[in-house]
Amino acid sequence: MLADETSLQPGLYRLPEAPIGPKVLIPGFRSATSVRGAFGWFTAGWIERLAPGLAEYLGRSDAAPICFTVAPVFFPQERHAVEQGSAMTAEEAAQRVADIFVEGRVDATALGCHALDCLAWMVAVDRLRLRIAVPNPDSNYHPKIWLFDDGSDQVLVRGSANATGRGLSGGVEHMDVDVSWNEPGRSRVATGIGILDDWEQGISLGIEQTVDLTDALRNDIIRTAPAAAPTPDHYLQAVGESSAQSWAIEARDPLERLRDRFAHPPTTQDRPRLAIPDWLEWQKGDYSHQAEAVAAWESEPDPESGTVSMATGAGKTLTALICATRVQDRLGDTPLLIVVSVPSAPLITQWVGEVESFGINAVAPTQASDKNAAISRLLKLLSGGGTHVAVVTNNLLCDSTFQNTVANHVHNASRPLATMLIGDEAHTLGAASFIANKPEFFERRLALSATPERQYDPDGTEEIFEFFGPTVYEFGLEKAIGFCLIPYDYYVHATTLDGDELGEFKKLTDRIRRLAFRLKDDDDDRDLTSLLIRRRRIVETAESKIPLLSSVLSHRGPRSLKQALVYASAKNPEQFDNIAQTLTDFDVRWAPVTQETTANTKHLDKTLATFAAGGFQVLLAKKVLDEGVDIPSIREAFLVASSTVEREWVQRRGRVLRRHPGKPWAVLHDFVALPPANLLRQAGRADDDLKKIVQSELSRAYSFATHARNATGTDGVLSHLDRIRSTYWSTNGGAAVLESAGDFLIAPATPEGDQW
Repeated sequence: MLADETSLQPGLYRLPEAPIGPKVLIPGFRSATSVRGAFGWFTAGWIERLAPGLAEYLGRSDAAPICFTVAPVFFPQERHAVEQGSAMTAEEAAQRVADIFVEGRVDATALGCHALDCLAWMVAVDRLRLRIAVPNPDSNYHPKIWLFDDGSDQVLVRGSANATGRGLSGGVEHMDVDVSWNEPGRSRVATGIGILDDWEQGISLGIEQTVDLTDALRNDIIRTAPAAAPTPDHYLQAVGESSAQSWAIEARDPLERLRDRFAHPPTTQDRPRLAIPDWLEWQKGDYSHQAEAVAAWESEPDPESGTVSMATGAGKTLTALICATRVQDRLGDTPLLIVVSVPSAPLITQWVGEVESFGINAVAPTQASDKNAAISRLLKLLSGGGTHVAVVTNNLLCDSTFQNTVANHVHNASRPLATMLIGDEAHTLGAASFIANKPEFFERRLALSATPERQYDPDGTEEIFEFFGPTVYEFGLEKAIGFCLIPYDYYVHATTLDGDELGEFKKLTDRIRRLAFRLKDDDDDRDLTSLLIRRRRIVETAESKIPLLSSVLSHRGPRSLKQALVYASAKNPEQFDNIAQTLTDFDVRWAPVTQETTANTKHLDKTLATFAAGGFQVLLAKKVLDEGVDIPSIREAFLVASSTVEREWVQRRGRVLRRHPGKPWAVLHDFVALPPANLLRQAGRADDDLKKIVQSELSRAYSFATHARNATGTDGVLSHLDRIRSTYWSTNGGAAVLESAGDFLIAPATPEGDQW
């Protein structure tokens, strides 16, 4: 551990008297599991000087690749080495190891004697990752920072010494060392991490862009520095040329000099600006509805505010960024801050990617090691001009500290600053935390949602519309299917409660009936409400759905499952575990997608990539996939989780209907649990809520069925639902199904085997 290295002490080091290498950098390599840096001058000399610690670092399996962000000027030998490393095959890299290392082991002697060969090898085998920072024409990239991290503690080294042999051992330099395990250095270490994060992504007024080494070599971005230092003759020649040029300029008429100066104003390319991508066709053709939405949001009587309601897949995100770009263009040179608020971490990643396609690197404070520092850096950059985008969670948007920081900066800025808020999945902002602390300082407001109304929460819905503005444009599911969403087949599989759940359901029903009998019509009784909620939850998380799922999978053919999604309830962990066991029993290759999965972005990306490649047949998910996470390859969904909230089942349906190559249609299996029909008839008129439970489940199913390909016909889903409904509200002695406890019904014409 870094804290155990006795020579690793904070303070200001004077070089060459205080040898920074043996005292700090070598111990840092020896104990760290991650090393990062940013340097203006970069040579292989640091490998030779730090070989004892570097050898130990490279020899450990838990050590991450070393990541440096360097200037685009290399000395000839280093340029040749990194070019070799980038082009080297695995076999050539292995041979290089055999040539310079004893028995293939990394050792300090080999590193010291063959620094350039080791540099090439480290690049070839991805032990050293170089990012190239291209400064603006009027700027210079010249930092000197090292960061060592062991997973718990960090050491930050910064000063005047470059990552060169001379800089670390021969020059008159100074280096400042801070450690995270004492209070004075902790904040400086966090600030240094934020700076490295920014420079690695090209976030700086002085950096035009930052690219990977391979891209820099391919696009001929790297320049070669002279092998030798300039001589006095070179200096005198440069002075003479500069003086002659200056004399020629000064000799001109002063008015002419001013005219020439202002005819070519300073470049603004370092000020980030959104730009609609060339590939985006939004004003005509299939996606012209995006232009209609943009025009509606911009129009009177309250321009640049309102709610846009678009079905999944219709392009809400792109539409919002088009709106933002046009706001920016109308503002001219006025700096613009755009804040995008989302309900979940996966959506942050998606938005950052979409913003990047419009030419800007968005900041995600929630994912930064120090979110307050990230916000401060963003606001500082905003003061320099341009358009800046922050993607935040709803929780951070509602945080009073965040709001006060942004509002104070906007109101106290030395020049006018414009603001815009985009609320994605805006229905989630109807919660009490947002209503109690709305960020009123945002001038322009755009709400996005497929279902902006909050079912069962008219007050929350009203608050959303009051803040963002009413719905100005709608593009519903009926327009989207067959256009930006694919058609689907829909199968309803039903079961009745059984066993202990039925016993508990009946017990609650009796208590509800007795309590309701004593209450007057206008009484509001919390005990009754609690009982009703408990009874509804039994239906939503019914255990009888598990054997029904098993029967459907057996009929469907589990071996042929691929690109499938299973939704489990978020209200009952046991249902998730039981479904997992069922999938395992059928030898189905599955992976979970829960809040724990999405909290680890790398793990989530790996899971989704494996799923897309066919490594997993099924993703087993909870509510976390409801809000905007796109997995277009999903072609079949098993909705074991019931939801009476329209927004949730619309979102779940949308997850499956995304267009994808080789996916002409999708299949939805809906699992419905109901009380036995004979129990409903016994209750008679005394229990309206019991009837509402059945009505709610069937209403959801009918809504799904309306747009399905297999809606009509003898075996169509509407005919199947009519049969179920006639059991509960029989008008002509309809066929009795789901009559008793434990009955189940698999939808007719449920497909078998591979359908695509």
